[in-house]
Amino acid sequence: MQTVEQTKVRLLREAVRDNLDTVAGIKRHVRARTKAGWHLWLWPPLLLAGLAYVLPTIGISSGKVPAPDSAKLPAINAAAPDNNPMAQTDMAVAAPQPLNRGVLPLSVKTIVIDPGHGGKQTGAISDSGMSEKEITLDVALRLRRLMEKAPFEVFMTRQTDQTLPLEKRVAFANSKNADLFVSIHVNWMEPRNIRALETYFVGPSDDPATLNLARMENRESNYSFADYRRILEKIYVDARREESRRLAKSIQTELYRSLRQNNPEVEDRGVKMAPFVVLVGTQMPAILAEISCLSNEDEVKLLTDNDYKEKIALALFEGIQSYAKRLNSPDRKGN
Repeated sequence: MQTVEQTKVRLLREAVRDNLDTVAGIKRHVRARTKAGWHLWLWPPLLLAGLAYVLPTIGISSGKVPAPDSAKLPAINAAAPDNNPMAQTDMAVAAPQPLNRGVLPLSVKTIVIDPGHGGKQTGAISDSGMSEKEITLDVALRLRRLMEKAPFEVFMTRQTDQTLPLEKRVAFANSKNADLFVSIHVNWMEPRNIRALETYFVGPSDDPATLNLARMENRESNYSFADYRRILEKIYVDARREESRRLAKSIQTELYRSLRQNNPEVEDRGVKMAPFVVLVGTQMPAILAEISCLSNEDEVKLLTDNDYKEKIALALFEGIQSYAKRLNSPDRKGN
């Protein structure tokens, strides 16, 4: 048979456990404001009463329990809505407001250019034998030349026809503490008469064509399943997404404006989200530009023209410059 002291301790433990469970349940449902909210007021007096009842008996304290110092107690906000602790908790866990870009002046100084594919990774190949890796490197070298004349420090993930895994491209960009990451690619689309321009930034997608493109681009990745799970989490919570979207929009606008002069049938497919590995893993605003379509032989002919490739590089450059100039401008609708 339990002694009186043992019974008191058992009852106290059960009361504490029950009330801790209650508090945990309230935290899980705090935004729902369930009727269980009144328990927040119940468990402190229960706990104090239990301690006052048990402590003198079991000899934990040989003296009187001191009265609480009111100067040390947290003040109760009488102005809180209905003096409701649930409302106070709601305010405490509310999501922070997004930071106005004008509060913290930013600048673009370092840019990493990523020519897609390379080496054994040819990418798309036209019927006439032109490979994506050749075009992306050619345009990237032209873009670097243009950018070196501006106040930018420019790095390239590759400068020759070399095989470079996706994770090494990501690591390279992150190691340079780059402000922007621009990955250049050439698309392959069905039906083959499509002549499209698209620019991507990091994010989820439910579009089958976009997901298929991401699958093709990501197949060179050596990420494990655990890595992939971490990557997927970043796709949904990445704080860089809005700046990446702005950069993508600026580049897409300049590409379409410039290239339609020589290629009037080109289609503006706009700015889209996609879970490309090189966009997810990089730690700075990042975009992937699909500058042409190797599936369309008329586009292929244009890509054999050095002046047309120079136009592509110049459009990319002007898109980056435009983004950099507007970086600290007041937010406007449509930016």
